[in-house]
Parts: sequence; C-alpha cells; structure tokens
Amino acid sequence: MKIMGNGKKRFIPLLFLMLFLVAGAAIHADNIRVFSFNIQIFGKAKMAKPDVVNILSDIVSLADIIAIQEVRTANVEPVEEFMRLLPARYAYVIGPREGRSSTKEQFWIIYDTYKVRALAAETWSDPEDIFERNPFAVFFQTLDKFDFIIIDNHIQPSNAYKEISALPKVVDYYRRNWNEADILLVGDFNADGSYYDERFLWDVFPPEQYHVVISNEYDTSVAQSENTYDRIIITAAAAEDYADKCGVLRFDELYNFDQYTIRPRDISDHYPIWAEFRINADTD
Repeated sequence: MKIMGNGKKRFIPLLFLMLFLVAGAAIHADNIRVFSFNIQIFGKAKMAKPDVVNILSDIVSLADIIAIQEVRTANVEPVEEFMRLLPARYAYVIGPREGRSSTKEQFWIIYDTYKVRALAAETWSDPEDIFERNPFAVFFQTLDKFDFIIIDNHIQPSNAYKEISALPKVVDYYRRNWNEADILLVGDFNADGSYYDERFLWDVFPPEQYHVVISNEYDTSVAQSENTYDRIIITAAAAEDYADKCGVLRFDELYNFDQYTIRPRDISDHYPIWAEFRINADTD
C-alpha cells in the first residue's frame, strides 16, 4: 500500500464543468462526492494518448474521492505521471498487484486532501481464496470528522455469484477491524448481464442492512447493451450520511467526440458512477 501526493496543477475545461452541473450534479458545500470508475486497462499505452488522458484527468478532478479499477501496469510510473496532471491538492492510495493469472490489477483511490485524509489502508487477506482480486479498503476521514470506509473491488465475471456473495464478509471484517459502521462498497461488480442476475443483489444486501445506491435502472456500460455492472452499495449506518444524490457520468455526452480522433470506448468501456454524502450528519 502506498499513500502518495503529486505536483502539477491542471484546470478542468469550463464547458465540461458547466455541462456536468446542468445535468443536475451540482454539489453542496457540506457534501463530498465519491466516484467509482473502471478505467479499463490503465498503463503506459493509455497514458500515451493525450486526448484520453485529458478527459480522464477532467473526470477525476470532478471527484472528492474516486476509486479506480483495472490499473494494469508493472510499475507505478503511469500512475505518478497521471497524478502530475491533477491539481496539487490530490493524493492517492494504491494497493498491491492482484490476480491469479499473469494479468494483474491494482486498486487505485485518488482523493482531495482539502476535503479528506486517509487514515489507514489494507487489502483483505481472503483466507478462503474467494476473490480473483482481493478487495482493497481505505479508512477516510473528512476535515469535518465524518469517517467512513471505502472498499474497492473488481469482481471476476466468471465468479460473480460467489464473489458478490462474499462481500458482506469483507464488510464485517472492516467494521470490526477499524470499529467503523459507515462503509461504502464500490467498484465494477459485473452485477448484471450474462454474469449475474441483478435481482439476487437484494438477497446478498438486504434493505435492512444495506442501501444499493446505484441500482438496476442505471446503465454503466459504454456498450449498446444496457447493464448495471458498476455499483455503489452502502451500509445502513452510512445511509444517514447519503445525500440522496447519485448518477452515472456520461462522458460520451459531455464531450463532442466528433472533434477527436478517439471514441468514447478509448476512454473506457465503463462510465464512472458517483454519489454524494453529507459530511455533517455523522452520528457514530
């Protein structure tokens, strides 16, 4: 696990910000916005495409915290290069390379140090060897003392039922380990389509214990088929802090790709998802 800062400052295009705000995502001063994004095979090849990198850095700059999946790089250089494009207030935490095959991935969480600080980070040990990529958890605290845990994961499509069913075990572990009940499960769960019957999600995460923020009506896939692969699921304790604002960031609509040589799929095959949380409502 590494907790790192960055250097160079970069500004978001005004038009991009205006479009995002018009879409109904204006954030209240007492809220923080948490994103999750399967960035699709992030590494040197992606960093070699300036238009892709510019759009990705704009997206990240809209978040107070963004949990990223599918970082595939043998070293940390592409990550550090990307961080230099963000405003200097952003730092990051990154987990170890995970995966049983030669294709390894890391979980990467970027956060705004003006809003939050990272208190601890840990990869779940997975004693039963359930997960292809062991969940990565970070314990955060806002500067207003709202503390919470983010658990980032990328579910293996072929093992989606088993891995999704095991996530409450991960939640229980971190609830006890860090004595914190406000927990956000985020990531690419592959929780739809041919991989998973989305109706089962409420059996694993019953309403009296969890709130499925990004529910089945959202389309998080760039493909023509509509699927809710990506999820934000929070514990009942965290629901008191949820600001009842969430969504999918449709970068294919925010940018005029007719002006680029790249296509939306060059950014990612997933859309980022987001939710807002109040920082002054925490009672635990």
